[in-house]
Amino acid sequence: MKNINKLSIFLSIFAGILFFANFVSAQYYLGLCTYHHHQQCVGNSLYWYDSCGNQQDIAQYCSNGCYNNSCQNYNNNYNNYNICTYHAYKLCSGNNIYWYNSCGSQEDLFQSCLGTNLICQYGQCVYQQPVIKINTYVAHYKLSCYANSIYWYDSVGNASGLYKNCNDGNSCTLDSCAARQCSNILKCDGSTCAAGSPDFNNHCSNNSTTTAINTTPVIAATSVSFFARQDQNSVQWQKTVGLYSDGQVYFMATILNSSKTQVNNINISANIPAEITSLGNLKLDGVQISGDIVSGVNVGSLASGTAKSITFEGKAQSILAQATKQAIITTNILGVTQTDSISINLIPGQVAGASVSSANTSTSGFLTFLKRWYLWILVGLVLIFLFFVVFKRLSSDA
Repeated sequence: MKNINKLSIFLSIFAGILFFANFVSAQYYLGLCTYHHHQQCVGNSLYWYDSCGNQQDIAQYCSNGCYNNSCQNYNNNYNNYNICTYHAYKLCSGNNIYWYNSCGSQEDLFQSCLGTNLICQYGQCVYQQPVIKINTYVAHYKLSCYANSIYWYDSVGNASGLYKNCNDGNSCTLDSCAARQCSNILKCDGSTCAAGSPDFNNHCSNNSTTTAINTTPVIAATSVSFFARQDQNSVQWQKTVGLYSDGQVYFMATILNSSKTQVNNINISANIPAEITSLGNLKLDGVQISGDIVSGVNVGSLASGTAKSITFEGKAQSILAQATKQAIITTNILGVTQTDSISINLIPGQVAGASVSSANTSTSGFLTFLKRWYLWILVGLVLIFLFFVVFKRLSSDA
Protein backbone atom coordinates (compact mmCIF):
# COMPACT_ATOMS: atom_id res chain seq x y z
CA MET A 1 0.00 0.00 0.00
CA LYS A 2 2.82 2.31 0.86
CA ASN A 3 4.47 1.73 -2.51
CA ILE A 4 1.16 2.39 -4.28
CA ASN A 5 0.85 5.81 -2.55
CA LYS A 6 4.40 6.67 -3.57
CA LEU A 7 3.71 5.64 -7.15
CA SER A 8 0.53 7.76 -7.16
CA ILE A 9 2.49 10.80 -5.94
CA PHE A 10 5.14 10.27 -8.59
CA LEU A 11 2.56 9.90 -11.37
CA SER A 12 0.71 13.02 -10.19
CA ILE A 13 3.90 15.09 -10.26
CA PHE A 14 4.88 13.70 -13.67
CA ALA A 15 1.38 14.43 -15.04
CA GLY A 16 1.62 18.01 -13.75
CA ILE A 17 5.00 18.44 -15.43
CA LEU A 18 3.65 17.11 -18.73
CA PHE A 19 0.65 19.43 -18.46
CA PHE A 20 2.93 22.39 -17.87
CA ALA A 21 5.17 21.41 -20.82
CA ASN A 22 2.17 20.90 -23.06
CA PHE A 23 0.75 24.23 -21.93
CA VAL A 24 3.98 25.98 -22.82
CA SER A 25 4.17 24.19 -26.18
CA ALA A 26 0.52 24.87 -26.91
CA GLN A 27 0.72 28.59 -26.37
CA TYR A 28 1.50 29.29 -30.00
CA TYR A 29 -0.81 26.63 -31.47
CA LEU A 30 -3.79 27.57 -29.25
CA GLY A 31 -3.39 31.26 -30.06
CA LEU A 32 -2.08 32.22 -26.64
CA CYS A 33 1.02 33.88 -28.18
CA THR A 34 0.29 37.37 -29.49
CA TYR A 35 0.93 37.57 -33.23
CA HIS A 36 3.31 40.36 -34.36
CA HIS A 37 4.02 41.33 -30.77
CA HIS A 38 7.35 43.13 -31.36
CA GLN A 39 10.18 43.59 -33.88
CA GLN A 40 13.85 42.55 -33.62
CA CYS A 41 16.98 42.96 -35.72
CA VAL A 42 18.33 39.86 -37.45
CA GLY A 43 21.36 40.91 -39.50
CA ASN A 44 20.32 43.86 -41.67
CA SER A 45 16.61 42.99 -41.52
CA LEU A 46 13.82 43.69 -39.04
CA TYR A 47 11.66 40.64 -38.20
CA TRP A 48 8.35 40.25 -36.38
CA TYR A 49 8.29 38.12 -33.18
CA ASP A 50 5.28 36.86 -31.23
CA SER A 51 4.94 37.31 -27.48
CA CYS A 52 6.44 33.84 -26.91
CA GLY A 53 9.68 34.90 -28.63
CA ASN A 54 9.15 32.96 -31.89
CA GLN A 55 10.52 34.61 -35.06
CA GLN A 56 7.88 35.28 -37.70
CA ASP A 57 7.90 37.02 -41.09
CA ILE A 58 10.17 39.91 -42.10
CA ALA A 59 8.92 43.42 -41.33
CA GLN A 60 11.37 45.25 -43.57
CA TYR A 61 14.90 45.15 -45.00
CA CYS A 62 17.15 47.86 -43.58
CA SER A 63 19.28 49.26 -46.42
CA ASN A 64 21.34 51.35 -43.97
CA GLY A 65 21.65 48.64 -41.30
CA CYS A 66 19.52 47.51 -38.36
CA TYR A 67 20.37 48.72 -34.86
CA ASN A 68 18.52 48.76 -31.53
CA ASN A 69 15.65 46.88 -33.17
CA SER A 70 15.00 49.57 -35.77
CA CYS A 71 16.25 50.48 -39.24
CA GLN A 72 18.77 53.30 -39.40
CA ASN A 73 17.81 56.47 -41.31
CA TYR A 74 14.44 54.99 -42.24
CA ASN A 75 12.56 58.04 -43.53
CA ASN A 76 9.03 56.68 -44.04
CA ASN A 77 6.52 57.89 -41.49
CA TYR A 78 5.01 54.48 -41.02
CA ASN A 79 5.87 50.79 -40.90
CA ASN A 80 3.75 47.71 -41.45
CA TYR A 81 1.46 48.29 -38.47
CA ASN A 82 2.11 52.01 -37.82
CA ILE A 83 4.20 51.16 -34.73
CA CYS A 84 7.15 53.56 -34.32
CA THR A 85 9.79 52.89 -31.67
CA TYR A 86 10.38 55.97 -29.49
CA HIS A 87 14.02 57.22 -29.31
CA ALA A 88 15.24 54.62 -31.82
CA TYR A 89 18.41 56.45 -32.91
CA LYS A 90 20.14 59.86 -32.99
CA LEU A 91 21.01 62.05 -35.97
CA CYS A 92 22.48 65.51 -36.57
CA SER A 93 20.35 68.47 -37.57
CA GLY A 94 22.57 71.48 -38.06
CA ASN A 95 24.97 71.45 -35.11
CA ASN A 96 22.47 69.73 -32.80
CA ILE A 97 21.75 66.05 -32.04
CA TYR A 98 18.11 65.00 -32.11
CA TRP A 99 16.31 61.78 -31.25
CA TYR A 100 14.46 60.03 -34.10
CA ASN A 101 11.89 57.25 -33.86
CA SER A 102 12.08 54.07 -35.95
CA CYS A 103 9.80 55.64 -38.58
CA GLY A 104 12.34 58.42 -39.23
CA SER A 105 10.45 61.26 -37.49
CA GLN A 106 12.50 63.83 -35.54
CA GLU A 107 11.75 63.93 -31.82
CA ASP A 108 13.23 65.96 -28.95
CA LEU A 109 16.71 67.51 -28.67
CA PHE A 110 19.40 65.23 -27.24
CA GLN A 111 22.43 67.55 -27.20
CA SER A 112 23.82 70.74 -28.79
CA CYS A 113 27.41 70.65 -29.99
CA LEU A 114 28.57 73.89 -28.40
CA GLY A 115 32.23 74.75 -28.09
CA THR A 116 35.29 75.57 -30.13
CA ASN A 117 35.83 73.30 -33.14
CA LEU A 118 32.94 70.97 -32.16
CA ILE A 119 30.71 69.74 -34.98
CA CYS A 120 27.80 67.33 -35.12
CA GLN A 121 28.60 64.23 -37.15
CA TYR A 122 26.84 60.86 -37.35
CA GLY A 123 24.71 61.57 -34.29
CA GLN A 124 27.50 62.67 -31.97
CA CYS A 125 29.61 65.75 -31.16
CA VAL A 126 33.16 65.39 -32.49
CA TYR A 127 36.20 67.61 -32.36
CA GLN A 128 37.36 68.91 -35.72
CA GLN A 129 40.96 69.95 -36.15
CA PRO A 130 40.98 73.58 -37.32
CA VAL A 131 41.98 73.83 -40.95
CA ILE A 132 44.28 76.64 -42.01
CA LYS A 133 43.15 77.66 -45.46
CA ILE A 134 46.06 77.79 -47.86
CA ASN A 135 45.53 79.08 -51.36
CA THR A 136 46.45 76.57 -54.04
CA TYR A 137 49.76 77.51 -55.61
CA VAL A 138 49.87 77.43 -59.43
CA ALA A 139 53.26 77.87 -61.07
CA HIS A 140 51.93 78.71 -64.56
CA TYR A 141 49.03 80.96 -63.59
CA LYS A 142 49.08 83.73 -66.22
CA LEU A 143 51.16 85.27 -69.04
CA SER A 144 52.68 88.73 -69.06
CA CYS A 145 55.38 90.72 -70.88
CA TYR A 146 58.79 91.08 -69.28
CA ALA A 147 62.12 92.20 -70.82
CA ASN A 148 60.59 92.27 -74.33
CA SER A 149 59.47 88.63 -74.05
CA ILE A 150 56.44 86.69 -72.79
CA TYR A 151 56.87 85.09 -69.37
CA TRP A 152 54.82 82.79 -67.14
CA TYR A 153 53.80 84.27 -63.77
CA ASP A 154 52.73 82.17 -60.76
CA SER A 155 49.60 82.67 -58.66
CA VAL A 156 51.44 84.96 -56.22
CA GLY A 157 52.70 87.31 -58.95
CA ASN A 158 56.29 86.13 -59.50
CA ALA A 159 57.85 85.38 -62.90
CA SER A 160 58.18 81.58 -63.08
CA GLY A 161 59.54 80.84 -66.57
CA LEU A 162 59.94 81.97 -70.17
CA TYR A 163 56.96 81.29 -72.42
CA LYS A 164 58.23 82.86 -75.66
CA ASN A 165 61.29 84.91 -76.64
CA CYS A 166 60.20 87.83 -78.83
CA ASN A 167 63.66 88.14 -80.42
CA ASP A 168 63.21 86.69 -83.90
CA GLY A 169 66.96 86.68 -84.67
CA ASN A 170 66.62 89.35 -87.36
CA SER A 171 68.77 92.40 -86.65
CA CYS A 172 66.62 94.49 -89.00
CA THR A 173 63.51 94.26 -86.80
CA LEU A 174 62.48 96.10 -83.67
CA ASP A 175 61.52 93.34 -81.22
CA SER A 176 59.11 94.14 -78.37
CA CYS A 177 56.29 92.71 -76.26
CA ALA A 178 52.90 94.28 -75.54
CA ALA A 179 49.61 92.80 -74.24
CA ARG A 180 51.12 89.29 -74.10
CA GLN A 181 52.01 89.52 -77.82
CA CYS A 182 55.35 89.66 -79.59
CA SER A 183 55.89 92.46 -82.14
CA ASN A 184 58.69 92.34 -84.74
CA ILE A 185 58.76 95.53 -86.84
CA LEU A 186 61.01 95.37 -89.89
CA LYS A 187 62.98 98.62 -90.42
CA CYS A 188 64.93 98.97 -93.68
CA ASP A 189 65.91 102.65 -93.26
CA GLY A 190 69.28 101.94 -91.73
CA SER A 191 68.11 102.58 -88.15
CA THR A 192 68.32 98.89 -87.22
CA CYS A 193 70.69 96.97 -89.52
CA ALA A 194 73.39 98.38 -91.80
CA ALA A 195 72.85 98.41 -95.53
CA GLY A 196 74.64 95.50 -97.17
CA SER A 197 74.55 93.36 -94.04
CA PRO A 198 73.29 89.76 -94.43
CA ASP A 199 69.97 90.54 -92.73
CA PHE A 200 69.54 93.72 -94.81
CA ASN A 201 70.25 91.80 -98.02
CA ASN A 202 67.84 88.98 -97.04
CA HIS A 203 64.95 91.12 -95.84
CA CYS A 204 65.38 94.61 -97.29
CA SER A 205 67.03 94.11 -100.70
CA ASN A 206 63.79 94.71 -102.61
CA ASN A 207 62.75 97.85 -100.79
CA SER A 208 65.27 99.58 -98.59
CA THR A 209 62.86 102.30 -97.50
CA THR A 210 59.75 100.26 -96.71
CA THR A 211 58.77 99.63 -93.13
CA ALA A 212 57.01 96.27 -92.75
CA ILE A 213 55.32 94.75 -89.71
CA ASN A 214 55.55 91.04 -88.97
CA THR A 215 53.47 90.21 -85.92
CA THR A 216 53.47 86.68 -84.49
CA PRO A 217 50.40 86.35 -82.25
CA VAL A 218 50.24 83.96 -79.33
CA ILE A 219 48.22 80.93 -80.41
CA ALA A 220 44.99 80.58 -78.42
CA ALA A 221 45.32 77.52 -76.20
CA THR A 222 44.34 76.05 -72.88
CA SER A 223 45.98 73.41 -70.71
CA VAL A 224 44.67 71.13 -67.95
CA SER A 225 46.61 69.64 -65.01
CA PHE A 226 45.38 66.85 -62.72
CA PHE A 227 46.58 66.08 -59.17
CA ALA A 228 45.51 64.10 -56.08
CA ARG A 229 46.30 63.74 -52.39
CA GLN A 230 45.29 61.43 -49.53
CA ASP A 231 45.34 63.97 -46.70
CA GLN A 232 42.78 66.75 -46.96
CA ASN A 233 44.97 69.13 -44.94
CA SER A 234 48.12 68.49 -46.97
CA VAL A 235 49.46 71.38 -49.05
CA GLN A 236 51.27 69.05 -51.45
CA TRP A 237 49.34 67.74 -54.48
CA GLN A 238 50.83 64.70 -56.22
CA LYS A 239 50.70 62.82 -59.52
CA THR A 240 50.77 59.42 -57.75
CA VAL A 241 48.85 58.34 -54.62
CA GLY A 242 48.34 55.08 -52.71
CA LEU A 243 44.84 54.02 -51.67
CA TYR A 244 43.67 51.34 -49.20
CA SER A 245 40.22 49.79 -48.69
CA ASP A 246 37.70 52.37 -47.41
CA GLY A 247 40.33 55.10 -47.93
CA GLN A 248 39.54 58.69 -48.91
CA VAL A 249 41.18 60.47 -51.86
CA TYR A 250 41.00 64.13 -52.94
CA PHE A 251 41.32 65.34 -56.56
CA MET A 252 42.14 68.73 -58.12
CA ALA A 253 42.11 69.77 -61.79
CA THR A 254 43.43 73.17 -62.97
CA ILE A 255 42.42 74.68 -66.31
CA LEU A 256 44.68 77.46 -67.65
CA ASN A 257 43.93 79.83 -70.52
CA SER A 258 47.29 80.77 -71.98
CA SER A 259 45.85 82.54 -75.01
CA LYS A 260 45.32 86.28 -75.51
CA THR A 261 41.55 85.92 -75.83
CA GLN A 262 38.77 84.68 -73.57
CA VAL A 263 37.78 81.01 -73.89
CA ASN A 264 34.09 80.16 -73.48
CA ASN A 265 31.95 77.09 -72.85
CA ILE A 266 34.57 74.91 -71.13
CA ASN A 267 33.44 71.38 -70.22
CA ILE A 268 35.43 69.12 -67.90
CA SER A 269 34.93 65.43 -67.03
CA ALA A 270 36.80 62.69 -65.16
CA ASN A 271 37.36 58.98 -65.72
CA ILE A 272 37.94 57.46 -62.28
CA PRO A 273 38.74 53.75 -61.55
CA ALA A 274 35.69 51.68 -60.56
CA GLU A 275 37.19 50.90 -57.13
CA ILE A 276 36.60 54.54 -56.14
CA THR A 277 32.93 55.43 -55.54
CA SER A 278 30.87 58.10 -53.82
CA LEU A 279 32.40 60.94 -55.83
CA GLY A 280 31.17 64.24 -54.42
CA ASN A 281 31.89 67.57 -52.72
CA LEU A 282 32.39 69.16 -56.16
CA LYS A 283 33.78 72.71 -55.92
CA LEU A 284 34.83 75.34 -58.47
CA ASP A 285 37.48 77.72 -57.07
CA GLY A 286 36.38 76.69 -53.57
CA VAL A 287 32.63 77.26 -54.17
CA GLN A 288 30.26 74.28 -54.06
CA ILE A 289 28.60 73.48 -57.40
CA SER A 290 26.13 70.84 -58.56
CA GLY A 291 26.76 68.25 -61.23
CA ASP A 292 28.48 64.94 -61.89
CA ILE A 293 32.20 65.15 -62.66
CA VAL A 294 32.07 61.75 -64.41
CA SER A 295 29.40 62.75 -66.93
CA GLY A 296 30.91 66.24 -67.13
CA VAL A 297 30.25 69.76 -65.87
CA ASN A 298 30.44 73.14 -67.60
CA VAL A 299 32.73 75.65 -65.86
CA GLY A 300 31.79 78.61 -68.09
CA SER A 301 34.36 81.06 -69.47
CA LEU A 302 38.02 81.68 -68.72
CA ALA A 303 39.61 85.09 -69.27
CA SER A 304 42.96 85.43 -71.00
CA GLY A 305 45.92 84.46 -68.81
CA THR A 306 43.80 83.13 -65.90
CA ALA A 307 43.03 79.73 -64.41
CA LYS A 308 40.22 77.86 -62.64
CA SER A 309 40.46 74.92 -60.23
CA ILE A 310 37.95 72.10 -59.70
CA THR A 311 38.16 69.86 -56.62
CA PHE A 312 36.20 66.75 -55.69
CA GLU A 313 36.50 63.71 -53.40
CA GLY A 314 36.10 59.94 -53.63
CA LYS A 315 36.12 56.93 -51.33
CA ALA A 316 37.46 53.47 -52.13
CA GLN A 317 35.48 50.25 -51.81
CA SER A 318 37.06 47.04 -50.56
CA ILE A 319 40.19 46.52 -52.67
CA LEU A 320 40.72 42.83 -53.40
CA ALA A 321 43.89 42.90 -55.49
CA GLN A 322 46.90 45.18 -55.77
CA ALA A 323 46.96 47.20 -58.98
CA THR A 324 47.95 50.56 -60.44
CA LYS A 325 45.24 52.39 -62.36
CA GLN A 326 44.94 55.76 -64.08
CA ALA A 327 42.49 58.53 -63.28
CA ILE A 328 42.04 60.87 -66.27
CA ILE A 329 40.68 64.42 -66.48
CA THR A 330 39.46 65.76 -69.84
CA THR A 331 38.54 69.27 -71.03
CA ASN A 332 36.39 69.87 -74.10
CA ILE A 333 36.28 73.27 -75.80
CA LEU A 334 34.31 73.42 -79.07
CA GLY A 335 35.11 69.77 -79.76
CA VAL A 336 38.83 70.06 -78.99
CA THR A 337 39.89 67.88 -76.03
CA GLN A 338 42.90 67.91 -73.73
CA THR A 339 43.71 65.35 -71.02
CA ASP A 340 45.97 64.79 -68.04
CA SER A 341 46.22 61.80 -65.71
CA ILE A 342 47.41 60.59 -62.31
CA SER A 343 48.41 57.11 -61.06
CA ILE A 344 46.50 55.45 -58.21
CA ASN A 345 48.13 52.47 -56.47
CA LEU A 346 45.33 50.26 -55.13
CA ILE A 347 46.47 48.38 -52.00
CA PRO A 348 44.30 45.51 -50.69
CA GLY A 349 43.54 45.32 -46.99
CA GLN A 350 40.96 44.15 -44.47
CA VAL A 351 37.78 46.20 -44.35
CA ALA A 352 37.53 47.96 -41.00
CA GLY A 353 34.90 46.48 -38.69
CA ALA A 354 34.66 43.10 -40.46
CA SER A 355 35.69 41.05 -37.42
CA VAL A 356 33.38 43.02 -35.17
CA SER A 357 30.49 42.42 -37.55
CA SER A 358 31.20 38.68 -37.52
CA ALA A 359 31.32 38.60 -33.72
CA ASN A 360 28.06 40.54 -33.50
CA THR A 361 26.40 38.13 -35.93
CA SER A 362 27.48 35.10 -33.84
CA THR A 363 26.23 36.73 -30.63
CA SER A 364 22.94 37.66 -32.26
CA GLY A 365 22.44 34.05 -33.48
CA PHE A 366 23.01 32.64 -29.97
CA LEU A 367 20.59 35.13 -28.41
CA THR A 368 17.98 34.29 -31.05
CA PHE A 369 18.32 30.56 -30.26
CA LEU A 370 18.11 31.23 -26.51
CA LYS A 371 14.99 33.38 -26.82
CA ARG A 372 13.23 30.83 -29.02
CA TRP A 373 13.90 27.75 -26.87
CA TYR A 374 14.30 29.14 -23.35
CA LEU A 375 10.91 27.74 -22.17
CA TRP A 376 11.79 24.20 -23.28
CA ILE A 377 15.20 24.51 -21.64
CA LEU A 378 13.49 25.58 -18.42
CA VAL A 379 11.05 22.65 -18.56
CA GLY A 380 13.92 20.25 -19.12
CA LEU A 381 15.79 21.55 -16.10
CA VAL A 382 12.64 21.26 -13.92
CA LEU A 383 12.06 17.67 -15.07
CA ILE A 384 15.63 16.70 -14.28
CA PHE A 385 15.40 18.30 -10.83
CA LEU A 386 12.07 16.58 -9.97
CA PHE A 387 13.33 13.23 -11.27
CA PHE A 388 16.29 13.35 -8.89
CA VAL A 389 14.07 14.42 -5.94
CA VAL A 390 11.47 11.65 -6.47
CA PHE A 391 14.13 9.03 -7.21
CA LYS A 392 15.98 9.95 -4.03
CA ARG A 393 12.80 9.71 -1.89
CA LEU A 394 11.81 6.36 -3.40
CA SER A 395 15.28 5.02 -2.79
CA SER A 396 15.29 6.15 0.83
CA ASP A 397 11.81 4.62 1.50
CA ALA A 398 12.86 1.34 -0.03
